[in-house]
Amino acid sequence: MAKRFFFVAGLLLAALQPFAQQKNIRPIDVAIERSGRQQQDEKAFIKTCFTIADEYMNMEQYDSAQLWLNKIHSLLPVKSISPDNYFLLTRQAEVYYYNNLQQLGLQESRRGLAMAEALNDSILLADSYNFLGLFYMNIDSAAVSVNYYKKGLQFSKQPPNPPNYISLSKPHHLNGNLAEAYYKLGKYDSALFHNYLSLKEAGDIHWERGIAVAYTGLGDVYSALHQNDSALNNYIRGVNTALHSNVIDVALVCYGGMAKSHYELHNSASVDESLDLGFSLLHDHPNINRFYALAFLNKAIDIYRKRDERGGLVKAMEQRSAIEKANIDGNNRQIQTILNAGMENEKRILSMQVAEAERKQELATTRLGLALIGFAFLGIGFLVYRYFQNQKMTISRIRQKISQDLHDDIGASLSSLQIYGAIAEQSVQTNPGKAIEMVNKMSFQSKEIMENMNDIVWSMKTGSSSNTSIEIKIKNYAAELLADSNIDFRYSIMPNADKVITGITARKNILLICKEAMNNIAKYSKAKNASLSLHTIEKDLVLEITDSGTGFNSKSVSSGNGLENMEQRTKELNGHFSIQSAEGNGTTIRAVFPLLYINYN
Repeated sequence: MAKRFFFVAGLLLAALQPFAQQKNIRPIDVAIERSGRQQQDEKAFIKTCFTIADEYMNMEQYDSAQLWLNKIHSLLPVKSISPDNYFLLTRQAEVYYYNNLQQLGLQESRRGLAMAEALNDSILLADSYNFLGLFYMNIDSAAVSVNYYKKGLQFSKQPPNPPNYISLSKPHHLNGNLAEAYYKLGKYDSALFHNYLSLKEAGDIHWERGIAVAYTGLGDVYSALHQNDSALNNYIRGVNTALHSNVIDVALVCYGGMAKSHYELHNSASVDESLDLGFSLLHDHPNINRFYALAFLNKAIDIYRKRDERGGLVKAMEQRSAIEKANIDGNNRQIQTILNAGMENEKRILSMQVAEAERKQELATTRLGLALIGFAFLGIGFLVYRYFQNQKMTISRIRQKISQDLHDDIGASLSSLQIYGAIAEQSVQTNPGKAIEMVNKMSFQSKEIMENMNDIVWSMKTGSSSNTSIEIKIKNYAAELLADSNIDFRYSIMPNADKVITGITARKNILLICKEAMNNIAKYSKAKNASLSLHTIEKDLVLEITDSGTGFNSKSVSSGNGLENMEQRTKELNGHFSIQSAEGNGTTIRAVFPLLYINYN
């Protein structure tokens, strides 16, 4: 029953009611008409769009709500951190919630929490923790949801909120949801305690829907405790409050609870009366929220079945089937609209991120060119560098290593590109074949530069902030390298590798050792089978790469083939590097790194 605690934008719509009644039109029509006049006032237009989206969600027209959320998507800057961006994230999560797209909603809610934390806004933090609790509770993780509700209560406070805020979670929402989580976990004393808190908090702000919902929750808990008199009294209070405030859906659920309580108390006539009142509401309000309608019908069916009343059972089951069919038909249509809209929004965000990445890449290339020109000022730059090194030793050490990589690997490649370009320019008229060869080399060299840049950038990200794990990096490189070599390459990489390898230098060096070793296998080994293992053994991280190739005499092998580089990279991590190989017996490379060291370097 988590849905009954989900908040709606009632405060926003209440302001539109008087005007709507004068014109004899719906509040949503007023809002839509108003939006047409606000095209030049972006702030007012966005607020009206939120109002319209909320009202469509109240009407269970989530595809229409999504269209108005899309209008807001097109206006708000993607990476902006603002209350409006937060409202958009949580309203999108709400659309996913009502369409049972729980994982998508959970993702949006996590983004919402990150934004609330960035804004350091207690009202938004309470709201975001409420959302996370709801989604976890609805993916059968009620125990997890309890912690989020409790965190939300630490920040929650009663209205009024600042005037620029739309309707958000209130204390009675959080206590009511926490009560439901405890109810699902069978902790009925805690469920009662928080339901009573929810009742008090809703009463303090005269929020009749919240009061009716709290009475319903109390009725459910007392029913589970088989205290049917107490359950009945709370359901009666709930239905009276709900009918007084025209909250028909909650009243319907209360009638179902009343019928069940009367049945347990053997009040046969009262059972019939409660069910008749519920069916009357269903008849008079055919567009009533389907969630609540199904909750009532399920209780009615259970009672009719126990009483062996076939006529009532058939009637209730037919109504339930009709609602479930309408749910399926409506949800299929709405979910398709919502998913299409979500894909468009994600494509828009991705396009903007790609454009920004390209801009940054161009800027990085420009800076690199300026750096090459600026070598004449290396002496002055070195003195400045030494000054900053004395001030910030840790940061400077990382920068020094990145600078070394850029100079050694990418700087040399850029010099090669200049040479290839000059040769191609000289040969284009006299020797086209030579020019094409140089252009191909330039293309290959450019790809290597990009790959090296990607490795450096990737190594600077932690496992939690990077979208690509070390396992994926290794497998992608091997797949591309060994695609045409007919080498059966097997992997055994521990699942939590990125949580173990957290140091920037460690991430980069271990990846480059793997790539160098796989490159040697592809070029020289003539192997049919190879394997890579990356696991922790006691207090060490052990990397082992083996092939079944021709091997070599490890004692007489000369420097080259990247072996010295691999050994040096291992020593940088305070590790031990060894090679076992013999002609005709394959090769095994083994690198052992202390866990404590690779976590901080």
